[in-house]
Amino acid sequence: MSIENEVIVRIHDASRQKYPLQKITGNIALSSMIDLIHSVNLDANPRLAKTGRVTQDIQESLVNESEIFQFMTKGILIAASEVEELDRSRFRLRFEEPQLEGILDGGHNTLAAGRQILLDVLTAELGAEEAESLLKAIKTWESLKTAWETHHVLLVKHKDEITKALMPIEVIFPGDGQAGYEYFQEKVLVINAARNNNAELTVEAKQNKRGYYGEIRSNLDSKLIDEVEWKTNDGGRIKVRDLVALALVPLSVLPFNALNPISNNPSILFSSKGQCIKIYSDLLTEGGVTEKVTGDIIQIVDSSIKSALALMKDMPKLFDLIYQEMPKAYNSTGGRFGKIDHVLMASDGKKLRTRYYRNPVEYSYGEGYIYPLVYALSALIKNDDGKLSWKTDPEKFIRSRLGDIMKSFYSMIQGQNFDPAKVGKAGGAYNLARDMFAAAYKDEILKLHGLA
Repeated sequence: MSIENEVIVRIHDASRQKYPLQKITGNIALSSMIDLIHSVNLDANPRLAKTGRVTQDIQESLVNESEIFQFMTKGILIAASEVEELDRSRFRLRFEEPQLEGILDGGHNTLAAGRQILLDVLTAELGAEEAESLLKAIKTWESLKTAWETHHVLLVKHKDEITKALMPIEVIFPGDGQAGYEYFQEKVLVINAARNNNAELTVEAKQNKRGYYGEIRSNLDSKLIDEVEWKTNDGGRIKVRDLVALALVPLSVLPFNALNPISNNPSILFSSKGQCIKIYSDLLTEGGVTEKVTGDIIQIVDSSIKSALALMKDMPKLFDLIYQEMPKAYNSTGGRFGKIDHVLMASDGKKLRTRYYRNPVEYSYGEGYIYPLVYALSALIKNDDGKLSWKTDPEKFIRSRLGDIMKSFYSMIQGQNFDPAKVGKAGGAYNLARDMFAAAYKDEILKLHGLA
């Protein structure tokens, strides 16, 4: 049985280790995973499971090698805030912090086991053909959880039809007393990172797990939040590293040592997203920038950085706008944007769209053309004693002044033989664009006061 934040599981061959952290190891029957999958989540796991060759192999092994499956895999690692030993090899697991507790490792094992369990019970109820058809739609952890709720009655009804296999399980939980719980909170993320330390897990996923991107996420347009791949394998079309590169534009206005590489070489915004991630990480490790919330999970407390990241509500929209307006601005100089070899025009029936909001555009081209212009938005940001804001409406500025700016920026594109990759890597392009934005804004102010 399970109720909200707890679940009772039967662990065969259970053994217990008592240290400052405690651990129970053993094996759990697939049929005993019904309540476990119903109750736990993958919030604590920095990557989300999805179907693929790995899950397919696991599922085949569950069926074809069921007698020895527990010797073929590491199984599932679970963290719980409290474990109570009951009778008949049963244990009550309680969960309090979903970001720390639940399945830390073994998400693919759990997904594969869940799919096999569903296949078994649906086959018993509906027949093999319809069961296979329904299973095709279950490709992610979220779709598994949805199916679990939909078919829960059948899971209980046909429990005896589930493949007879054992899944290794480890449960880590606090030692005795408040000190034991605090130690658990401190070390669970370390264990989490170590267990997931492989090529499939990105630096961004690990940092997201620690709360590095919470401030970016909270300021992002709600339309985009679910489109971002915050965790490895969660399928988001927008990459965190692209958002971090955008965030470094307003952040570059601030006088932090970690941000010096942006001022010295702004082309890394385009050419080295990995370096952008490192710079952002270094920034968050400077003194007074963050504080720990739970265990090693942090939150940003520096008001100037929070102020800079508040502008992330605008940055993706402005990126898309520059991408949309670039061809028109280029053509206003007398050039013919569609004739550039590196530019693709939309053909009949083909839709070209911007990166973030998927707005329709007439041309597709390398983003190296616009990254210097995106960086130049920093010239429109006012730093009033650590409180950042736009000096002028950036959207109106782009629409009204990009054509004038392009009269000078055109020479930079031409000088790089119209190659967007070369433009995006040219440090001079960023400095020129920023100077042109600053000059255009100054011109606006002079006109406003009748001085130009």
